[in-house]
Amino acid sequence: MIARGLFVIAAILLGLRPASAEPVRVVATFSVLGDMVAVIGGDRVALTTIVGGDGDCELYQATPADARALAEAKLLVMNGLNSEFEPWLDGLVRASGFNGKQLVVSDGAKTITEAQEEGHGTEAGRPKTDQHAWHDLSNGAVYAGNIAAGLAAVDPANADFYRRRGADYMAQIRALDAWAKGEIAEVPKAKRKVITSHDGFEYLAKAYGIQIMPARGWTNDKEASAADVARLIKQIRQDKIRAIFVENMNDPRVIERIAHETGATIGGTLYSDALSKPGGEAATYLDMVRHNIAVLKAGMLQN
Repeated sequence: MIARGLFVIAAILLGLRPASAEPVRVVATFSVLGDMVAVIGGDRVALTTIVGGDGDCELYQATPADARALAEAKLLVMNGLNSEFEPWLDGLVRASGFNGKQLVVSDGAKTITEAQEEGHGTEAGRPKTDQHAWHDLSNGAVYAGNIAAGLAAVDPANADFYRRRGADYMAQIRALDAWAKGEIAEVPKAKRKVITSHDGFEYLAKAYGIQIMPARGWTNDKEASAADVARLIKQIRQDKIRAIFVENMNDPRVIERIAHETGATIGGTLYSDALSKPGGEAATYLDMVRHNIAVLKAGMLQN
């Protein structure tokens, strides 16, 4: 009788997750997406993140190890906005022979094109899209929903698991959005001006009513021009801006020069295109947002 009871318990436990089941192999292109997949996928996912914390997705060079990981994966999770952000990805997919599902997590997100963003002249052909959509938390919730649905599609046996975790994560993102709005609302509108090293925060700026003036554009492969630097120095002196920030994977020298010439103090580090490394102050998507909002608020209050 005891042996039969143990057998029944074991059968129930095995029914929750078959003994032969292995985690589904997933590749995420960069750290923000990798964290989202890890949160939603949990132990049902074997995750490889190609560009890790403090890594520059735009300048990354894919490796043979990346190709091997992708060849074995069932799901590839990518941002998919602006080919300049993941420029190595198409070549990697071809080289790896990947035949799984490609998930563009930005599908359905509210995006900003160069025609809508000050300082970007529209080039001939299709307008480019600002790739940093995750900095608007309403878009972050869209990303999470797409990831949950993508995991459910390639691993239907665990679909309910992914949907539950995805819904819980989306609720956390929305709660963080409400908190962020409350924090920035405490900064007088006249003080909501910020200087950053590159234009990675336009979505955040629009979501929370901040004027962000970058030293250079969306991507990290172009240096700030002398005219850009002169423009910012003039703006800082005119508006008495003290909220000046470097970013975690950018060369700080331009911002340091601007701070030196204006007498402003660098207010800290912001995280734009990548999370921090594990154990750092912005090692998860939610931690990154909390950190950025707190640092921005403190800096803007000094304006």
